[in-house]
Amino acid sequence: MSAAASAPALPVRDDWQLPILGPVSRADVCKLAQPRITRTQFAPRFHFHGATLLYLATGILECDNGGSHLSVDAERSPQLLLIDPHTVANLVKTPAADSGEFRSILLEMPDTALTQFRQSHTRLQPTQTPDIAFRTVELHNDLSSMLLHVLESAIDQSISDARMHYRVQELLLTLAEHGHTFAPAGRPRVTTQLREFISEAPERRWTAQDAAQLLLMSESTLRRKLAHEQTRFDELLVDVRMHHALMLLQTTDWTVPHVAAASGYRSRTRFSDRFRARFGYTPSTVR
Repeated sequence: MSAAASAPALPVRDDWQLPILGPVSRADVCKLAQPRITRTQFAPRFHFHGATLLYLATGILECDNGGSHLSVDAERSPQLLLIDPHTVANLVKTPAADSGEFRSILLEMPDTALTQFRQSHTRLQPTQTPDIAFRTVELHNDLSSMLLHVLESAIDQSISDARMHYRVQELLLTLAEHGHTFAPAGRPRVTTQLREFISEAPERRWTAQDAAQLLLMSESTLRRKLAHEQTRFDELLVDVRMHHALMLLQTTDWTVPHVAAASGYRSRTRFSDRFRARFGYTPSTVR
């Protein structure tokens, strides 16, 4: 999905100029989003689907997954966070005191990209992977240039997904050469696979039967496997849709009814109730 909001360019560094866009998805290659808010926001149990690079442009970001806590302030120096795939963390986003805004860029890469990189560059893999799911990375010139190249390419519709694939692999290689790698994605769980399917089309009228067919199993088998992973189809569907809605509210100027429709809800009231139940506040208060 790709959406654009009418707004000026987002200055990330002095030499970085990216247009402010809604989420951009390159199927099986990468996803790009640029959250921008003006109020302090708490996002409990936020799910990072794939390996994520998060650039904090302005404001303060706090991450906590129960085992570790990280607080970064963009005003002190440019901050780049490396977040392992399938990390779930409580996030607090605080706008900068001077500008009154919180801005960040998220580049998410799917498990398939990590798996292919590991298979192609075994000598660059560490003997031990960090046990901290999110950590800061020094944004030196080499990495800064490579990351900007990938971000601009993701936005450029003239760049094919095939070419984007190689640019993402080169970014992973740049990180690895400087000693930074993501934890292995591991064997995909049914929950993970289903999240990926739903996130590609959250507005679709999903049923458990539809999902089971995509996963090449019966509906009863799907429900049994989800129960084994301590979740239910309807709960997972709502959670993915609410994550999608939160990102749209942070990255576009769409109205709440528009966001609701793009997240699979015809009723604004029902959408708002589900959103409040998930995050603790209404959609209209996000911005």
